[in-house]
Amino acid sequence: MDNQTELLKGIEKRIEANTVAIDVNKKAISELQSTINHQQKGNLRVTGLPEKDDENMRETIIGILTKVIPVSVDRLRETVDTVHRLGQRASAATSNDLPRAVIIQFGMRTVRDEVWKKSKEDFSKEDRLARTKLWPLVQEARSRGLLHVFM
Repeated sequence: MDNQTELLKGIEKRIEANTVAIDVNKKAISELQSTINHQQKGNLRVTGLPEKDDENMRETIIGILTKVIPVSVDRLRETVDTVHRLGQRASAATSNDLPRAVIIQFGMRTVRDEVWKKSKEDFSKEDRLARTKLWPLVQEARSRGLLHVFM
């Protein structure tokens, strides 16, 4: 009986140690997630950009951004930190013909905010009417898994 009691006490100690370790890990994960979220605040995600062989995503994005906000190309080159596509390029066998999203990391949040604001400005009345007419088609495409974002 003493042997079993000792085994049980040993197991209880290990359970207690594991419980403490789990709590420490949960706290570390929470802090890490908070750090990641803070770092991603300076990012923008762009979807729907067609993929090309030997593409220079950074220059492509800077070209698009110069049309969105009236900032010099040199200033954008200074403030756009990195640009990359998410995930791995799909092979012909696994391709779903959807281009991978692009993440833009800005060195200055003010420039990111300006891009976000300008890209979300209100559409003209004609654009709003056209989008309203297209919306049922967008919903149908989404339900079939063919469309993720409507720009």
